[in-house]
Amino acid sequence: MTRNAAGATAGSAVPHLVVVPGAGARSGINATRRLADFVSHLDAVSTPHAVVHQAKRTLLDWAGVALAGSRTEAARIAYDVGLSLAGPGDSPVVGRAGELTRPFAALANGVASHALDYDDTFDPDRTAVHGSAPVWPAVLATGHARSLAGIETLLAFVAGFEVEIRVALAAGVLHDALGWHATGTVGHLGAAAATARALGLDTAGVVAALGSAGTQASGLKAVYGTMGKALHPGKAAMDGLLAAHLAEHGYTSSEDILEAHRGFLDVLAHGADPSRVITELGSRWLLLEDGFKAYACGTLTHPVIDALLQLRRRYEISSDDVERVDIKAHDYVISTTGNARPKNGLEGRFSINHCVAVALLDGAARLSQFTDERVAAADVALVRDRVSVTVEPGWDKDSALVKLRLRDGRVLLQVADYNRGTPDNPMSDDELTEKFLDLASGVLSPSRARDVAALVWRFEQLADVREFTHALRGDA
Repeated sequence: MTRNAAGATAGSAVPHLVVVPGAGARSGINATRRLADFVSHLDAVSTPHAVVHQAKRTLLDWAGVALAGSRTEAARIAYDVGLSLAGPGDSPVVGRAGELTRPFAALANGVASHALDYDDTFDPDRTAVHGSAPVWPAVLATGHARSLAGIETLLAFVAGFEVEIRVALAAGVLHDALGWHATGTVGHLGAAAATARALGLDTAGVVAALGSAGTQASGLKAVYGTMGKALHPGKAAMDGLLAAHLAEHGYTSSEDILEAHRGFLDVLAHGADPSRVITELGSRWLLLEDGFKAYACGTLTHPVIDALLQLRRRYEISSDDVERVDIKAHDYVISTTGNARPKNGLEGRFSINHCVAVALLDGAARLSQFTDERVAAADVALVRDRVSVTVEPGWDKDSALVKLRLRDGRVLLQVADYNRGTPDNPMSDDELTEKFLDLASGVLSPSRARDVAALVWRFEQLADVREFTHALRGDA
């Protein structure tokens, strides 16, 4: 038997592979090096105050969801496995008295921060990324080990966030359509860039870190509704931290991991545009376009929840008044949250039917609405079956139309544009503080939680980030 250049047996059905350079190589764009140069030279002078303040907002939100998430079974398992495999370490774990080695602390904190799916979301039409969950765990593990000042810790996060989001925008909608979870894939690059900035690596070092992180990038959407989804940012934080530390010690990798043929964008997106990675780099700060969750479920459900809560308040209706709920929304709502009969709390977070039901029944969509018990409740199941969702071509992900058909014959309509927490309808600092205090209440005492919030709002003044990382530890 003979084989062709692609390794296929002659006469078999396997086609010959034609090797072509990636889009970046054809255009001469060196996106990886340009991005690495941005990361290595980022400083407090070149970073606008508004960006630094937004980084503090993400930190407070992340700390709240990680504290609450630390009490989930997924976070407990991640912590126990880290302790079992590597033993105790010197890196704090949110909500825990014990410490793990840095990689496993990053893993455990990453899992905890996404286990409830209540974390911040960069959510334009082209992609969606939970930006804090992969990056803050890596930054804080490194910052704690190196006793970084607060402002340096914030800058490391800014660097990582800008990297991951720019790569996500370059990958575009096809990356998502292929089944990749961008938080896991680009989160590897964000965590590596942030850790590299925290370690003070030069441009070549950041390039090497991105190369090692990019080749580890992963995260499949098939695990949505399971603990596997929270593993994505946890593993991204762990792998990104590892990649940067390898680079610090001279470990080399691809020097054009983003734009190369068979590189990140070529393999994981196909037809991606590497120029998006560097468009307006240093002048347009994507962190300012980040959003925060007002509800403890997938962001695609939030416009519908907003509309239902408005109707519920305005007309003082109850679920018993509603005969049917008809929804028109972005096509991702059906493809991602179309599970009409979720079996547990995790699945409920990605069920538009369940979100509608609890919004009508409870007037809320917080943590207590997404427990296994609430998903199994008979009254919720009855309302879920009254929900119908259709695609409205051209609608944005932060918009929806809700039509309630009442038993008395009335039809109520509500359009939601820019759901609460999105950049066009942002949550205030006070609202984020309130969300943090609510989430932290099951782990920290009220006075201690208020102290942590106060620390965040003056974070750039901290001489040593350990003051903050120790404050997030659980009681013995």
